[in-house]
Amino acid sequence: MPPSNDPFYAGLGQAVRIGTELLASLVVGGGLGWAADTYLLDSGPWGLVIGLAVGAAAGIRNAMRAAQNWPK
Repeated sequence: MPPSNDPFYAGLGQAVRIGTELLASLVVGGGLGWAADTYLLDSGPWGLVIGLAVGAAAGIRNAMRAAQNWPK
């Protein structure tokens, strides 16, 4: 499907993309932290907390990169 020429839908598509990337990075970071806690380290909730923090940082970094590429 070709990109929309309507600025509303183009902006909406970018917003959905960034939201999806943020959510995905949180899920992956949290999942890896949980797996490290459960199967590798037995360290309580700290792997999950650190995984969520790293996932949030990665998601924000990706959102900043995507926002810099928007046309002005």
